[in-house]
Amino acid sequence: MTQLTQTQLFELARRANAALDQTFMELVNHPTNPMTREDLEANIKRRPELWGRYAGFLDVLPRRPGE
Repeated sequence: MTQLTQTQLFELARRANAALDQTFMELVNHPTNPMTREDLEANIKRRPELWGRYAGFLDVLPRRPGE
């Protein structure tokens, strides 16, 4: 197996991050069950290394109805 260059490793990491961000935005903008502030808070508490990067959305996401 050939060793990847630094540029190739960077591109792989960039694509992986872009896929995570795209998935997050799909969850936020889901037409029938969008992610709420409480959902994101629970996800950050459960797996902060993954979900913590989206903490800036806590002020923007809607609250769960009835809370």
